[in-house]
Amino acid sequence: MSSTQFTDALPAGSKILWFEIQKVLGKGGFGITYLGRDTNQDQLVAIKEYLPTTFASRTEDRQVHPNSPASKDKFEWGLKRFLKEAQTLARFRHPAIVRVVSFFRDSNTAYMVMEYVQGEGLDVLLKRKKTLTEEEVRKILPPLLDGLEVLHNANFIHRDLKPPNILIRHDGSPVILDFGAARQSVGDDMTSLLSLGYSPFEQYDSSGERQGPWSDIYAMGGVIYRSISGRKPADAAMRIAARLRNDGDPMKAAVEVGKGRYHPAFLGAVDKALEVLETDRPQSVKEWRKMLGIDPMQPQMGVAKKVINRGTVATTDANPQEVKRKKSSWRSFIASINEFSTQGTSLPEISPPRNDQPESSEPTQQKITEKRTLPSDQKQAAPIAAVAVPAPALKKTEASKILLESLTKTEFIKIPAGTFQMGSNTSEKGRKEDEGPIHSVILDGFWLGKTPVTWQTWNRVMGDYPKGIFNPDTALHPCERVSWNMVQKFLERLNKHAKGNKIFRLPTEAEWEYAVRAGTQTVFPFPGGKDELEKHAWIKSNSEEKTHPVGSKLPNPWGLFDMMGNVWEWTADGYDANHYHSSAEKNPKGPDSGDLKSLRGGCWRSQTRECRCANRMSISGKHVSNMVGFRLVLQKPSEDTQ
Repeated sequence: MSSTQFTDALPAGSKILWFEIQKVLGKGGFGITYLGRDTNQDQLVAIKEYLPTTFASRTEDRQVHPNSPASKDKFEWGLKRFLKEAQTLARFRHPAIVRVVSFFRDSNTAYMVMEYVQGEGLDVLLKRKKTLTEEEVRKILPPLLDGLEVLHNANFIHRDLKPPNILIRHDGSPVILDFGAARQSVGDDMTSLLSLGYSPFEQYDSSGERQGPWSDIYAMGGVIYRSISGRKPADAAMRIAARLRNDGDPMKAAVEVGKGRYHPAFLGAVDKALEVLETDRPQSVKEWRKMLGIDPMQPQMGVAKKVINRGTVATTDANPQEVKRKKSSWRSFIASINEFSTQGTSLPEISPPRNDQPESSEPTQQKITEKRTLPSDQKQAAPIAAVAVPAPALKKTEASKILLESLTKTEFIKIPAGTFQMGSNTSEKGRKEDEGPIHSVILDGFWLGKTPVTWQTWNRVMGDYPKGIFNPDTALHPCERVSWNMVQKFLERLNKHAKGNKIFRLPTEAEWEYAVRAGTQTVFPFPGGKDELEKHAWIKSNSEEKTHPVGSKLPNPWGLFDMMGNVWEWTADGYDANHYHSSAEKNPKGPDSGDLKSLRGGCWRSQTRECRCANRMSISGKHVSNMVGFRLVLQKPSEDTQ
């Protein structure tokens, strides 16, 4: 499908950050989905662009704007919903849910980058085969139900389940695509929100007040019905109208159309899912699964726990035309999710495909090697995963492995061993004397936290917040107002409970600078230099004088978030202005003694020059500031995670 077929589509060859547009995969009333290429990873991705063509369009400079001042509120509301959807989906890790690897704002709109899954749409398969056998349906249904249960446990409803939105991979496994949350009630055309035959009647009400897991169960029942009967289910509105007239249901029951080919109890469960009134349907996937006679698959990945300590719906979520309407509890899918659990889940080590490997049938799917499994009876809470933007392919020095550590529930990125030039040139603008001379440093590999430590993680380890600063709304912000000495107590407690040969510590100055540079040797570690800083960092010019949730800006080339801005980060080293004149070449460390400790990275109040890779800062280890936090190094993780 050529991009030129759609006047508003970006032309092939266009670039958004480091993603290159190749062609249009599809277009709906609220956006365009492209096939793209991640030029850093050299792999294919699917890119979804927010572009509601009913009230917005693209100008010649590629910017997207509302068509009129009257459309501005609707456009902005839909944009926020799109980003909320992306943020929530990025936290799910389930083989039946398409993975969101990145999302960002650009060109006055927003983009969601997803894995590009190759296979055949269920609609195409059904067009070719007409119907499926019970064995074929039972093969694809368990992972789909498990995926739906993960979504529903997080108070997220798909809203648009139908055969075109279910893709069958080449290995026969299914994956759910095209989530409809961002489309709900954005436009005036109600038909654009519905998939006739698959949308339940409660979805005709734009307020969404009666929608819930039972709504997706209806749609999935419709998908099975289509697979059994060879025809689409009757439209829910027609069925309601017939019911009001006391006429018979225009849709023949599954127990009739599948008689003799499917087990009667299975067909009865399909009919139960397709009840017109939502109260007559199974209210949960668990309940429906029992009716179908299908056991849950094990293990389940990314099962969400109940939201705690947070409101469920942000006040800004309301449609401008529906501000006075009662909020439905089932619109809480856009809420921030504080905790996830992994039950019987193998901790993955993720490696992007190497260039010398044979081409995979799924080029964008990352290779996952299962390493170790948590006991299924242990519920382990994990924090919101920062959105994983693929790290650039830096040949043999790329940071490509991600470890979900089970004690802190924090993601760590493997920083490869290597050599770099530490410090700054005398010609570098903003340079200070303590940044020289430039010297060669050799480092062993280590695991570094993908984000600074959050208040949520601090509370998980310490059991409480420092006196007087608890605020549930900042649970996912970097913790601050913690002195270097307080961090040592945090590490002491953490290491006391660490199992095996794990050791948690702060990074040295050398490790920190090596990680922030990420294979570059420039003032800032991204192509646009200081002009790109605001895309990567919360600093004085964009922070509104406060911290922000970790991972809400773009990462550096090795996938590390908030290395610049948000909060200064304590290092393990004492500070010595002349340290570079005599430091060791391999794995150098700063002074062990002295009250001054080294800080790196800048904060929400910093100017551009303070966020340079080489910039050094020092304060007393007793000092407490709302601009200072820290990041963890995981040293000596279990051998099976290497």
